[in-house]
Amino acid sequence: MIDWQDRVALVTGGASGIGRALAESLAARGARVIVADIDGPGAAAVATAVGGKAVTVDLAGPGAAAGLIEQVHDLAGRLDFVASNAGMGSGPGPKRLLKADLDAPRVAEMFEVNMFAAVRIAQAWVPRLEAAGQRGRLMITASENSLSVPDAVKTFGLGLYAASKHGVLILAEWLRGECAGGNKPLDVHLLLPGGVYTGMTADGLGPDPAHWPADMGIILPERAAEIALAGLDRGLFYIPTHRHLIDDMRARTEGMAAATAALL
Repeated sequence: MIDWQDRVALVTGGASGIGRALAESLAARGARVIVADIDGPGAAAVATAVGGKAVTVDLAGPGAAAGLIEQVHDLAGRLDFVASNAGMGSGPGPKRLLKADLDAPRVAEMFEVNMFAAVRIAQAWVPRLEAAGQRGRLMITASENSLSVPDAVKTFGLGLYAASKHGVLILAEWLRGECAGGNKPLDVHLLLPGGVYTGMTADGLGPDPAHWPADMGIILPERAAEIALAGLDRGLFYIPTHRHLIDDMRARTEGMAAATAALL
């Protein structure tokens, strides 16, 4: 198990939802937590509750990730763990791909936050780890939508959001490969939440999870954080929060198997 005592842990998107639960769980295990969020007052409230510090940051902004890493080192002198958890949905407007405005600023911001922010954080952080002779650990929050088109949400028009989350899956897999074999002082992990009751999911599905599709298997953020830390303890790269994620992937794997059998 990881000894979190006095480790410096940065949680982006830490003002609410899974991020808040991660901040609370890490602090309970002895970590010195820095809570980062575009919601400055929310980040400050969580930081106060866990005895940590807060940083206000919009990870969609140019240079924001590098600036965040610099701020954390100024505040704490080191950084041992990052939960790159900040995320955003596609927001208002047409949800179907045939109607969506692909050039809307919100779409570019979503891809910046959901897909590129974790890599930008790693780019800024790894040179500091190397200079200090230190090893770090990065956990990136992806989604069940990274893996498939889940049956429970396939009518919700999540194509653009899902694309950003599928993209971060691929980036994380390649980043893990670049850091493998001691090439870089960074361990990479991927948190794959299924249905978790957060502000973002409530915005899309309504405030009462009792009315959400039963097969989503909604869990609370605290349970997602518990699973995340258990996955880190076991050194897992893929950290799923729901059993049904593997079932949702079956249509893709079976489709590929059938196509391969037919053609090759």
